[in-house]
Amino acid sequence: MSDQSVSDNNLQRLMIQIIIVVAFALLMVFFIWYLNDSEDDIKKVSLEMLADEMAEAVVSARWQWEAEGRPARILQIRYNSQGKEVDRRPIAMSHIGWPRVEPNSEGCAALWQSVLNVPLEVESFKVYPEYFDGVAISGKALDSTCRFRLSTGPFFEYRIYTGQVIKQQ
Repeated sequence: MSDQSVSDNNLQRLMIQIIIVVAFALLMVFFIWYLNDSEDDIKKVSLEMLADEMAEAVVSARWQWEAEGRPARILQIRYNSQGKEVDRRPIAMSHIGWPRVEPNSEGCAALWQSVLNVPLEVESFKVYPEYFDGVAISGKALDSTCRFRLSTGPFFEYRIYTGQVIKQQ
């Protein structure tokens, strides 16, 4: 083999290796961008699922409260699809039939824990419970709200006196 053909062969191999490295780098950049871009959506979807679960749990608690003769506390039991008990938790109820909330952020955190029975976090991000006094905001006690939010972005609210769960639009 001549020196020219060996040199051409080495140059061709070098070009193929460079093309492979550049293609791999582009794929890595694409996947990093894609995963980073979808992270907010994952947090929002997870928080929305917890909002749906809270809405279902408070309505269930209200019906159970009515069925048991309006006690101060109920014991809510949840079952899986096979009928096996998966969760049991006491819930303090207000005189109007919704889970009781102390009028402060700690009361909102206690509501989260008693109704959902999960830590105050979504996808390893802390959930911040906040209490908003309806009288101070709009002059109506019925507007008192617990807001559950991440440090930035998505949140949902729970109306304390109506049991309504409102997701962020």
